[in-house]
Amino acid sequence: MKPGIIPLAGLSLLSGGALAQSSVTLYGVIDTSVRFANHQATSSGPQTLIGLQDGAFNNARWGLRGVEELGAGSKALFTLESGFSPTTGRSSQQGQLFGRQAWLGLANDTWGTIKLGRQMGAAYLFVIGVDPISIGNYSELSWQTSLTGLRYDNTVDYSKQWAGLGVEAQYAFGERAGDMASGSTVQLALTYDTDSLHSGAVAQQSKDANGHAMRLWVAGARYAIGPFTLHGYYLDAWRQAGFAIGANGSGTPLANTSIGGNANTVLGAGTQTAERRDQYAAAGVTYQATRALKLTAGYMRDNVSGVRPGVAGLVQTVYGVAMYSLSKRTEVYLEMDYSRLSGGSITDPNNPSGSFGGTRCRTGAGVGLRTRF
Repeated sequence: MKPGIIPLAGLSLLSGGALAQSSVTLYGVIDTSVRFANHQATSSGPQTLIGLQDGAFNNARWGLRGVEELGAGSKALFTLESGFSPTTGRSSQQGQLFGRQAWLGLANDTWGTIKLGRQMGAAYLFVIGVDPISIGNYSELSWQTSLTGLRYDNTVDYSKQWAGLGVEAQYAFGERAGDMASGSTVQLALTYDTDSLHSGAVAQQSKDANGHAMRLWVAGARYAIGPFTLHGYYLDAWRQAGFAIGANGSGTPLANTSIGGNANTVLGAGTQTAERRDQYAAAGVTYQATRALKLTAGYMRDNVSGVRPGVAGLVQTVYGVAMYSLSKRTEVYLEMDYSRLSGGSITDPNNPSGSFGGTRCRTGAGVGLRTRF
């Protein structure tokens, strides 16, 4: 039996003279690390934490992918993907059984692919493709995701590829009777690919329960030159004052999306009266030093206006990674990062990188092991 493939019974179905075939693939990633990070917020002030944590690059997950060939260039597809913590075994993503992905779709060689269900956002997927580490897993390496959101319930996704040109359109229903806009998200992505280049742009808009809007656009590219790959992108996100998301697991508008809100300030809940703008940029380079060793360096920067009325802020992170492949599926790594907050971002409850216990900076490092199956 081929590893990772579960053969299904009853596959000898004839359709249009062709033999219809089905398969279900079991897959997953486990990433675990020992992490050091100072200036963690505690009741007794900022403290240093050293412990076993989820890995630097991936939240652990397992999933099932299914494909059924329907004939005439068409096939049915599905993905069910569940996240968990490898250090405790607990479910991730608000405890949803398939909180990472749960969708069913149809694909056709001529007409494209349509998927229905809980899915990753188009902006998030694009950023994964151009980010130097495909978005990290430590909060210090993944804070751009609070600007785009990660996954959206009740989503219809259409995608199509024409040679190097690709398009993806998404609409996440708010699921509120009598109000189609409330809790909805619409995204549109355009990409262009060659052998060495991946580039594109995405626009997104979300509406909360009271009609407050979040809008963003992002553009970027990844370009390979011999053993080097260059990465860069720019993201501009705007949130109306009062923009709020539902609590995880509540079933209320924009719950379970991981989008950052703009309703509160350091002065308290509901005190935000300013529009917030995050002008985020990231750049980095990867170097395939040997067949097994890859080195990565990256820089992230967020200029924030409207932290609260009349107050701006700045968030910065620089990081480096050495990744060594033990096999095609298993790697060990060393990761180091330094983050710094300035201005209003030091006490900002909406700071995308989280609190540093009221201090300006944080230094972190992790040693980890990652395997895929």
